[in-house]
Amino acid sequence: MRLSLMAGIGLGAVAGALMRHWMQRTLNYSIFSPFGTLLVNIIGSAALGFIVGGRFFGSGSVGHYALTAGFCGSLTTFSSITLEVFEMIRVGEMLRAVGYALFTFILGMLGLIGGYWLGVRFFR
Repeated sequence: MRLSLMAGIGLGAVAGALMRHWMQRTLNYSIFSPFGTLLVNIIGSAALGFIVGGRFFGSGSVGHYALTAGFCGSLTTFSSITLEVFEMIRVGEMLRAVGYALFTFILGMLGLIGGYWLGVRFFR
């Protein structure tokens, strides 16, 4: 792997991780209100769709990987979702856990589709 590619992905990942940390710390009021996690996953999915749909940079370029694998990859967080769902189940909130998992997936897909559509519409 080229050094420039590793650096690009790393810089994108740092930016995405810092944004995710800030949003989760600011907007997650409790284990039963993980709004920050939900929001970063929707934003990250929409951004990924927009970047791919708009064909920003070349698909194998440093910029492409910095934004997709780096920024969007570290902004979105599967591990936080699984921990939050686990904690809800652990304390007996099964319906809330299933609802949150489904809601996150559906809104993430809608964000990705919407972002992709916007990218195609405005940048192709």
